[in-house]
Parts: sequence; C-alpha cells; structure tokens
Amino acid sequence: MRSPSLSRTNAFLSQAGLCAALLACLNPTMNAAVDRSQKPEPGPAPAASFPEFKDFTLPNGLRVFFIPDERRPMVTFRLVVKSGASADNAKPGTAALTANLLNRGTNSRSAEAFAKEADYLGSRVEAAAGPDSISLIASSLNKYTGQLLDLMSDAARNPVFSEDQLNKARKITLSNLEAQKQQPEALLAKMVSKVVYGTHPYGRTVTPESVQAIDREDLVKFHEDHFRPRNATLAVVGDITFEQALPLIEQAFGSWEKDAVPEMHEDPLPEIKGRKVYLVDRPGSVQSNIAVCSRGPRRNTPDLPEVLVLNSTLGGGFSGRLFQNLREAHGWTYGAYSAFDPRRDAGSFEASAATRNEVTAPAVTEILNEISRICKEPVPEKELALQREYNVGNYFLSLEKSERTVQRVQDIDLYGLPADFYKTYASRMGGVTPALMQATAQTHLNADNVCIVVVGEAKEIQAALETIGPVSVFDTDLNPKP
Repeated sequence: MRSPSLSRTNAFLSQAGLCAALLACLNPTMNAAVDRSQKPEPGPAPAASFPEFKDFTLPNGLRVFFIPDERRPMVTFRLVVKSGASADNAKPGTAALTANLLNRGTNSRSAEAFAKEADYLGSRVEAAAGPDSISLIASSLNKYTGQLLDLMSDAARNPVFSEDQLNKARKITLSNLEAQKQQPEALLAKMVSKVVYGTHPYGRTVTPESVQAIDREDLVKFHEDHFRPRNATLAVVGDITFEQALPLIEQAFGSWEKDAVPEMHEDPLPEIKGRKVYLVDRPGSVQSNIAVCSRGPRRNTPDLPEVLVLNSTLGGGFSGRLFQNLREAHGWTYGAYSAFDPRRDAGSFEASAATRNEVTAPAVTEILNEISRICKEPVPEKELALQREYNVGNYFLSLEKSERTVQRVQDIDLYGLPADFYKTYASRMGGVTPALMQATAQTHLNADNVCIVVVGEAKEIQAALETIGPVSVFDTDLNPKP
C-alpha cells in the first residue's frame, strides 16, 4: 500500500507534467534548439523610471522631499546641509569635525544618552562631510518615526561640541593623517587635489597643523553659519504616508530659525596647460602610484550620462581600455582605472595605476596614448554596446537602494540639475553612439594638457619621467623639495 505522501507526490508530478505539456503546445518555440555557443542578444531596457516623489517647502525655507517605499517597514531621513569641506576657509578639517560631533552630545542629551537612545530604537544617526555638503542620515523601523526625527533634529540643531569629544575626534584625525604619510594612495589623492584645484577651496588639504588649530569655537561658528533651513534639504523615504510624515517633520524642524548663510569667496582655478609631472618622493618605494589628471565637468554638466559611458569605456573596470592595455597587454599592474569626480563648482578627471619602478614612465605614456586614442578614434559599436549595457544595468539595479534614491533626489537641488535628470538618465546612457562618444571625449579630455602625479622613489624614476615633461619634486608633507 502506498503512503499518503507518496500518492500526493505522484499526483503533483502528474499535474506538473500536464502543465508542461500544455505550455509546450501553446508555445512550440519552447522545444526549439538553443545554440548555446552564441551569446544571446540583450533585450530592450526595462521600462523603469525614477520613482515619483513629492516636493514641498516649510515656511522657514527647508525643502522637503517625500519618496514612498512600501517594500520594508522602514523609514530613512537624510538631511543635507549645502556647505561642506569647501567652506572650511582657513582651517581645513572644520566641516569634517563638525559632522563628526553632531551625534556626540546635544543640549538635552549627553553623548552616552544619545547613543543609548539610538540603540534602543535600533537606529543609526550618522553624519559625514563631503566637498559640497554635510549629510546626516537616520533610519529605523517606521513605528519609531517620531522618536527618530526628534533624535535627528536634536543632532542637527543642538550639538554642544564638547571639549572632551572634540579632543577625542582630533586625536583620531591626527593619527589618521600620520598614517596617511605611509599610504601612497592617500598621498596621491592629496597631491591630485593640490595640482588640479590650486588655491581654490577644493584644493585645500587637511594637515596636522590645521587640525591642531581647530577649537570648539570654530565648530560652533561653522554650525551657526551653515546649519540653516534655507541652506538645507530633508528627504524621507520609507513605508510611511505623506499625511503621517508631514506633521512629524513640522514638529521636528518647523521652528528651525531661518538666518541667512554667509557668502563664499573662492580663488580662481589654476590653468592646466602642457604636461607637467609632480613627483612625491617616497624613499624605499618599490612601485609607483600614478595619476594622469586634469579638470573635468561640473556636476550639472548637461552631458553627464554620456560622460559616465565614456569613463566606463576608458577605464571603468576590467573591460576598460586602460585595464586591457596596462594589465592584460603589458602585465605592468594589477589594475588601471579612470574616474571623473564632478562637484558643484568644478570637477576633476583621473586615470590611475600602480606599477613597478622600471615601467613607471612607459605606463604613463600608455595612459596618455589611451586618452588620446579615445578622443581621435570612434569607439567600435561592439565595444560601446557592452559599456552601454553595463551602465544602464547598474543604474536599474541601484533603484533598489532607498538611500541611493534619496541621495539622487537631493542632488537635483544641491547641484541644480534638471527636474527630469534621472528620468532620462538610462535612455541617455543607452543612446550613446560612437560619434557622440568621440564628441564627449573631445569636450572633456585632452592628453596634451594634463598634470601627471606620481608617488614613488625619486632617484629610481625621476630621470625617466623627465622625458615626458618637467618634473617638480615634493616630500610626503607635499612641500617642494630643493
């Protein structure tokens, strides 16, 4: 006698077989042979668009974005203050320390009490400073929305910047700066900023001297000057309705005073003409860290989607030309990449690699050759199609990340982007042709006018680099060497 479970299994298999037979009759192509030696052609891009959102402004000038997301019982708030490290003025590091201490004690909560309350809510309230802004992010289960907003508002509006917490943060910062002197990647990044932006605020670097000079009054003044509702936006995304969120936001931020924000005065950007080499001498280095750099487009450049496809083709990853040349063809490096860094007032471009000392100059030459080639020759359609698909696919995948969506919504305001910028983003990247790619490269790249930054042992590589352009040598504090 068969067991009941075996009978049910057989019945299920019979039903499954019947369904398969019916589907085969309805769709004869299911039985057609598949040629697995051929890569299938990609289908059309999914008919997805940037999520819809509401945009309103409180009476005090705080602009608020609301993005519903019912996939999880979570809510995330992101406050962006539109002043970052470029507003540091004479003491680089001020914005970063201000952001660092927002969640470390307020007028009504000690640092310990603040941390305990955040832990009780199962939330995180974190802040960070970038070149153009300071962002404060808070998230938790939606049932704690009111308490989370109260905690976030307290951090943004009422930080105390205690001497004890400042001393702790300063000590960590100084330790990190000392460690960076032994990190060629960090030295490279600082030198790139210095030569591309000069005395413009983007070119300022944080030093032990500037950090030591920062006192509590500097943080208080930075906060008073820049943390104003008219200089900020708030975005909310999660499983909450607009009607539920609005009164809580008004309660948390409605009484925020709307004082004016001071005007910023910026030095002009330096001219980059010809090829110049900036060599950071790091004795004992057995390899060189290279960056061929120049200024790039600002964040609101009209052709940013096309620029991203351009970068992907040149050096965005394993399939990029720099990687294929320096690693696959020559075996000089583990990887070679490029990147555009578009900011509010200016941007930069950088093509980078790490190589053995003896091939430092040839590697620089090959990077320059690839930059020149992509400007002079149209990219073959087959190569370009791969990069289009990669960029469009990455964009659609990123729509699953709530915090990424929040950031993009606020970027529209922060950088002055068109309202439909992200609605046309994928179609713009998917529509790049070889001719358009070449035109974009000629607009934003020029292999003849670049700064070449190298971190390595000068006595091993300087002579070879002088065949590329005049060489200026610096120590690991980025001061010129005689």
